[in-house]
Amino acid sequence: MKKLNLSLRKQLVIIFIFAAFIPMTFAAALLYKSQYTRTLEKELSTQSQILKLAASNILQKVSYFNRLTASVYYNDEILRCLENGVTRPLTWQEKQQVQPAVDSMMRTDEMILSFSLLTVSGDTLFWNDGYSGVLSSNMIEPDFLKKIYEYNGQGVLSDPITYTKRRRYPSSSTSIYYGRLLRSVERSFRPIGLLIMEIDISTFEDIITSTGFNTDAALLLTTQNGTLVWGYQEELINFQIGDVIPKEIAGRPENKFSALRIGGSDYYCFYSEVGTLEYGCYSFLPASAIQESVQSVSLFIFLIFMVNFVCLVLVFMMFTWKIITPVRALSVIMKDQDFMHYHPVPPLTAHNEIGNLFYAFHEMSQRTFTLVEQLKELSKKEASQQLALLHAQLNPHFLYNTLDAISWMSQNGHSEKIPDTVSALSNILRYSIIRNTDFVTISDELFWLKNYVYIQKIRFPDLFTVDYNVPQEARNCKIPRFILQPFIENSILHGFSEKSSGGRIILKIFLREKRIFITVTDNGKGMSKSSIYSALYRETNHIGIYNTNEYIRKKFGSSFGVYIESKQNQGTTVTVCLPFQK
Repeated sequence: MKKLNLSLRKQLVIIFIFAAFIPMTFAAALLYKSQYTRTLEKELSTQSQILKLAASNILQKVSYFNRLTASVYYNDEILRCLENGVTRPLTWQEKQQVQPAVDSMMRTDEMILSFSLLTVSGDTLFWNDGYSGVLSSNMIEPDFLKKIYEYNGQGVLSDPITYTKRRRYPSSSTSIYYGRLLRSVERSFRPIGLLIMEIDISTFEDIITSTGFNTDAALLLTTQNGTLVWGYQEELINFQIGDVIPKEIAGRPENKFSALRIGGSDYYCFYSEVGTLEYGCYSFLPASAIQESVQSVSLFIFLIFMVNFVCLVLVFMMFTWKIITPVRALSVIMKDQDFMHYHPVPPLTAHNEIGNLFYAFHEMSQRTFTLVEQLKELSKKEASQQLALLHAQLNPHFLYNTLDAISWMSQNGHSEKIPDTVSALSNILRYSIIRNTDFVTISDELFWLKNYVYIQKIRFPDLFTVDYNVPQEARNCKIPRFILQPFIENSILHGFSEKSSGGRIILKIFLREKRIFITVTDNGKGMSKSSIYSALYRETNHIGIYNTNEYIRKKFGSSFGVYIESKQNQGTTVTVCLPFQK
């Protein structure tokens, strides 16, 4: 897996995101959710209390009607008339006699639209407000009639009744029946009739006046089968009084509330049962009302979030300014510093641990540069000493061998070669005592080398031949003095040590990529790998090769030097790599 190489600034941004921004965002969201939940729970508690209070008010309203209609039992004329209607129809005179008593009973409440007393025999004693019709027993809904008998004297309410024409007073066009079974107080409480009151639906509106009901919500009162008896702002959920509300909307929530979607809007539904009436009281609170109630809290949370975010950004910027920027500047300075070619370090205005680190690096750089300069001087001195050692090695050793050869020629009758030999030796000695420079042209070095080869051929006349392959463009390039002699000598003395004749040396010089390459190839006995290593890196009997390699590497660097390739009994090729100089 590829390792990411991120800057300190990017790493700090990542730390800022994961250690501050994400937790802060998560905390803000959690706080908002917690506040939303608390607000919902508070609204749940409020709605539950309101619904219980509304249910209690409805029961009180029914109790009020029970108390109001109980006055029938205190009117002897009405009771006697009802007793007579158990066994026979009432005469017209009997109805007229009791009518004033009926008319006087229900004038105390303006929301009562009509009052009917139905005898067992089917007669009706009736009073109304001038707009409601006469109610007979066959006009009563069977379910409502059954419910009246089931409640056995307790008041019950019917489904709402909607009129097509608007009545003058009161203004509502919907009413509801209150029904109650009447029993004889003298004859074993036998049923003697039914009391039916038609009540304007607006009488229920005072149910919510004392509840503190949320004006954004809708309050519904439904029967057991889901018929909407009365509603407050029922138009919010697109229902009207008398509609049958589906169970998926007006069902009993399994929990304290249920979440519904009605007409494209979200609502929270709360429920309470109205005691013995088997009515359901529902409250539908828009979810937007909860959101509006927590809007101020969410705004406060957002402000806290923004303040914290701005503070974190300021901390990030200050951290960047005080730490990241100085560290990056120090990193650039350390990266650009070249101890081989020291340059002054620009000042860093940081008076803290980073500043101390910078000044410590500055002092270390200066000390390192001083040490590098000292090492350069020592390297130059050592290279000069190495070259001097190479010269000192050549002069006495070669001079002795040459004089010994001249002595041999004079003793063995070869005196005609002595003048040429002495001339060659004179050229060599004159070349070796030059002190003004350590570098000569390849042409001068070849002149000296040919004198050296001439003298060696005097010593070993049939042993070897030398071929020179040096292009004209390379002859004016400069190389260190005596750089070629050790390799020619190595071929003659070591490569051809087992030969008496037939040895061949090829000297080739060429230029490539601003470098000078010198190859010396012979067909001698070759060298083993251990001998090659010893010749290049240890002072052995190949001391000339070792000194030459050490001098080149210390003078020009490790990319230059001497390289040897050899196969035993086949020959050796020595390659010398030098920098191009003119």
